[in-house]
Amino acid sequence: MKESMKRINKQLLMLAVALLVIFPACELQEQPHSVFTPDNYYDNESSILTSLSGVYRDFATISSMGPPYRVLELTTDQVVVHAKIQGWWDGPDFHNLARHEWTPSHAWIGDFWNQLFGTVGQANALISSLRSSDLDGLEGPIAELRALRAYAYFYLMDLYGNVPIFTEPKVDPNNLPTQNTRTEVFDFVIEELSAAAEVLPSANDVGAEYYGRLTKEAVYALIATTYLNAEVYTGDAQYDMAIEYADQVINSGAYRLLDDYHANFAADNSNNEEMIFGSVYTPNETGGIGHPFVLKVLPGITGGLFDLPFTPQNGFGTRPSVVELYEDQDVRKEMFLTPGPLTDPRTGDTVMVERIVPDGNSELYVEGESDQGPVPYEIIKADGLRNQPMNAGVKWIKWGLDPNTDGGDASNDIAWIRYADILLVKAEAQLRSGTGNPLALVNRVRERSNASPLTSLTLQDILDERGRELAFEMSRRRDLIRFGQFTNSSWEFKEPSEEYRRLFPIPTEALDANSNLDQNPGY
Repeated sequence: MKESMKRINKQLLMLAVALLVIFPACELQEQPHSVFTPDNYYDNESSILTSLSGVYRDFATISSMGPPYRVLELTTDQVVVHAKIQGWWDGPDFHNLARHEWTPSHAWIGDFWNQLFGTVGQANALISSLRSSDLDGLEGPIAELRALRAYAYFYLMDLYGNVPIFTEPKVDPNNLPTQNTRTEVFDFVIEELSAAAEVLPSANDVGAEYYGRLTKEAVYALIATTYLNAEVYTGDAQYDMAIEYADQVINSGAYRLLDDYHANFAADNSNNEEMIFGSVYTPNETGGIGHPFVLKVLPGITGGLFDLPFTPQNGFGTRPSVVELYEDQDVRKEMFLTPGPLTDPRTGDTVMVERIVPDGNSELYVEGESDQGPVPYEIIKADGLRNQPMNAGVKWIKWGLDPNTDGGDASNDIAWIRYADILLVKAEAQLRSGTGNPLALVNRVRERSNASPLTSLTLQDILDERGRELAFEMSRRRDLIRFGQFTNSSWEFKEPSEEYRRLFPIPTEALDANSNLDQNPGY
């Protein structure tokens, strides 16, 4: 889809917004921003693509390290934000997620709810408009919208449980939506994805210009993931169905493991053969968006080290226990900056500074110019969530540096589903159901990263391998829940929490706007 998005200018994107229906706190309201209406807007293929691209674009922002990403990752054992002495990162929103102490009024939990229902509202409006159009060949775009809407409902079901299923373009304020059960939402997701898959093209039959859009195999991959979690969502395990749909992806021959693990995350990772579906980032294109992974993660000193046009904010880190999952020769371990002298990954040289500044950014040592130093820049272990020195905490750089970054916005596309994930989905489903050869599938993934082959396989091995392979890729929360380790486990800075926190609360603003909603137990 990247080539398609390059053709979209700001004016067209504004016209697409004309049909946007927002679903804030379960109360849909139309937002008229132009004179275009469903009756006169969809008169050619370009207008359809423009609106469709707008929905993909907005959905993509979930993965860009804003509130949705934080809700998914900061609640797990992998991503952590250590508040520094200078205080920029110090705030209860971060720490309440890390400690499993959130409440129904947590701003980011409400933001995620609104964004997901925003996708639902957009899709509902556009589906209705397309169905009323006189144009031919609309089955494909409608199928994409149905699949995107189902993707949003997958997350609503996963995060919040019982939510309203709503498919109309408008809400009657006198007849607000009522909640469906989690099982009903599960059935809706499966039905909508299955219907879309019948229409969508195979990845084998589309070219590079289709990149970033949902294919038949991408939908099969999401169905496999949904069935893998069926026992959590409905109480009934359906591992045979997870295997069946994982096989639909594997047997298509459309995907493979890239030879280089890190190539999945490079700045030029578009159209790679491992990414089944992902967020497309084009910050240097008119109307495009970027993500701030490097900006938010790296220590400030690396801005000068890598000649970046910004100073990294030294925010998102990880825990030593995550690094300890990897063998030393595992190439995936190269993404971490661990306690000890910081080395330049390009040369292996120790990074030298004038002096280490605990409450600010240290300055690189420049021979002949600096009047202090040189001393090695040391990363030290963090001992808490608050009041940490600027050089404290393990860092990670999974998405590589973008030489053409637009300020802090980078263009690395971010996968929602990779082929490695589907191999591990099938392996887990086989192990849980006692079928097939799951060990071989796991070792295929490990071999690519130079990890030692396993000689036997347990469920803990599967969880650990998913943690290694898919670190920071938005799947850890549901993995921990599926393996029973989200609430009753402890990790650095988090003690066991209440079982009801396997679901987030229905946001306070949603309850205030719609009296037909009931709060989740425990909140």
